[in-house]
Amino acid sequence: MLLQPLMSNLTLRQAIAADSNWAAPLLFSICPALFSYIFAASSEQAQDVLQQAFAYPSHSFSYEHTCVVEIQGQPVGLMIGYPAEIKRHADGKVHGVMARITPLRKLPKILVNVADFNRIKQDISSKDYYLLGVGILPEFRNQGLGTYLLAQIESQAQAVNCQAICLDITYINARGRKFFERNGYRVTLSKTSDRFEQFTRSGGIHRMVKHLVEPM
Repeated sequence: MLLQPLMSNLTLRQAIAADSNWAAPLLFSICPALFSYIFAASSEQAQDVLQQAFAYPSHSFSYEHTCVVEIQGQPVGLMIGYPAEIKRHADGKVHGVMARITPLRKLPKILVNVADFNRIKQDISSKDYYLLGVGILPEFRNQGLGTYLLAQIESQAQAVNCQAICLDITYINARGRKFFERNGYRVTLSKTSDRFEQFTRSGGIHRMVKHLVEPM
């Protein structure tokens, strides 16, 4: 439950490119092994790539798809997600952004890792809303803000007539899985690959889903 003193001081706003200094590290902390794998880089290098990428428009990790929660004007958390149609368009823009901000010698490995990840994760239907991540700064956790953001995501998904919200989470993120399960999400598929397991040490990927409309 969200603490009452916080509730009266909360605001939700669209992220801007200038948020990258604090928002990108928080987004990275949600799943550092996954971002390091996708960017084919060390943790420090991958965080730097994400920080640069966040400031670019239109793609999957962009500020344009991010909402920021603030307490008395201070950013304390974020959520990033999109309906299926926007996700497909945004995913298609990632390679172009990576080509701008990563060395050319890195691109072949990035493409191999992205292709491997795409084989692991499940596609989403045209009526799904995809949640890339929810993050709260450490000093503001355990006060109901994550649950508050999930409620906002649910409202956004319903506003565009989505029937379910889905997300991907690594096997080793047991705490995150329990959080989403408490909020009505269930694992519907679990997959991995030898390459993904070797390079991330994260086991694999769970797809979690919460239906907003009872499936037929």
